Amino acid sequence: MPRATIETPSRQPSMPARQDLNDLYIFALVVNNGSFTTAGQAAGLTTSRISRRIADLEERLGVRLLHRTTRKLALTAIGELFYQHCQAMVSEAEAAAEVVEQIQASPRGRVRVTCPVLTAQSVLGPIIIDFMQRYPEVRVSLTATDRLVDLIDEGFDAAIRFRALPLEDSSLVARSLGESRTYLVASPAFLDKHGRPAQPADLSRLATLGKSRHDGVYTWHLTNAQGRTNVIPYQPLLDSDDWRVIKHAALAGLGVASVPDESCQHDVAAGRLEIVLPEWRLPSANLHIIYTSRRGLIPAVRAFIDYAAERLAAICLAGA
Repeated sequence: MPRATIETPSRQPSMPARQDLNDLYIFALVVNNGSFTTAGQAAGLTTSRISRRIADLEERLGVRLLHRTTRKLALTAIGELFYQHCQAMVSEAEAAAEVVEQIQASPRGRVRVTCPVLTAQSVLGPIIIDFMQRYPEVRVSLTATDRLVDLIDEGFDAAIRFRALPLEDSSLVARSLGESRTYLVASPAFLDKHGRPAQPADLSRLATLGKSRHDGVYTWHLTNAQGRTNVIPYQPLLDSDDWRVIKHAALAGLGVASVPDESCQHDVAAGRLEIVLPEWRLPSANLHIIYTSRRGLIPAVRAFIDYAAERLAAICLAGA
């Protein structure tokens, strides 16, 4: 609609303490539809009733909001500013209704999730299967990758990550699930043959296995209950970017390896692997589920976040 100059009101505007929000909604409806008649049809009111409500609104405000001609309506300059706020109010009201509708709706649709490869293989895969059995109308797309993904740019709904630093992106929410520990482990047969180290320095005489590093620098930072720290450099007999390869090499008796709890806890419990130097700890990582803080998450995404968070937190607690 064309702009017009602001008209000087015949009297000082008197803004009441409270406005009838229905009148603001009707005003936005008139502007959006371009006529009283069409707005009346959309609101279920007569044209004369719509016209009267707008006239009463202008009278209360003490300003002219619309220029009326036989052919069209045009916003005054102050009417255009007023309309922007009315439209914002309508949008917020619709968003509020949408949130309630989404929460009440049955979860359905697609959820896109990303997580580290080991997490997908060890714990998240079974969790997703259980989730989909509970919510059969939900489809899940899981991308297992060890690279840092951009949730918003790459279109992911949620990510499982191990992280210690604050989020760089303020539009994301990080929900802490617990602590994930990494252990030094070896097969009992390997330790029976080569001896069980009594202190960190003893690791230097044992064959080792490690996760591949681009810089080629391999060290274990160990801390005991008294706060003493030992930094142990090592050269792995085998290095790999796949945790499964490292664990299976340890199971085969090739050496001592540092392995995340979610990968080794069942083998330790079954006696297939043994924790080396149990009184010394490697640095732990905090497990988070990260998602966008966009208003009105669809029920499927919200349900997945809550379900996965509960299950993963229980696993972290059990590991601790």
